[in-house]
Amino acid sequence: MSTLKGVRSKYFVFTLVYIGYCICYIDRAAISLALTYIGAEFSLDATQLGLVVSVFFFSYALMQIPGGWLADRFGSNIVALIAILLWSIFTAMTGMAWSLVSLLFIRILFGIGEGAYPTASLKAVSEVFPQSQRPKAVTGMLSSNYVGSDIAPLIIAPLILAVGWRSTFYIIGVIGIVFLCSTSSGFVQ
Repeated sequence: MSTLKGVRSKYFVFTLVYIGYCICYIDRAAISLALTYIGAEFSLDATQLGLVVSVFFFSYALMQIPGGWLADRFGSNIVALIAILLWSIFTAMTGMAWSLVSLLFIRILFGIGEGAYPTASLKAVSEVFPQSQRPKAVTGMLSSNYVGSDIAPLIIAPLILAVGWRSTFYIIGVIGIVFLCSTSSGFVQ
């Protein structure tokens, strides 16, 4: 019976991490899809819009190693949950930006929040899958990046057209929080 519970548990963790990654990539892609509208509202040129995108990747990359350390120190599950919470908050806050400087600051914080998720999720998968199954599990989990990137335009573009870029960021931020609240007990086992 404990073997069956372990099988269910590892696939449950895999599913949560996979969905979390999809949401992560949808949130990340939203800025690219909204740039035209943001640029028009704030009168930003191409260089400034490029900076808006770049600051996220800078802070995201800087957070990778500390994210791994935090996952080792405090546990992969709690770090993954905090990452989801932070990126969801800063996704929603993107819709509250009032200037280029505020937008840059929010996107830096968004990158920091999201930057801890990859290492925490990789650690979570390695904790529940035996070593012989980890390569398949990790490869499967990483496919979520492409799934999230593929479905993002199908969700984000119609939302921007229907409710505007600001409300789109509020909505997808709330989706992340709802996911977090509905699955937090699954992450913390």
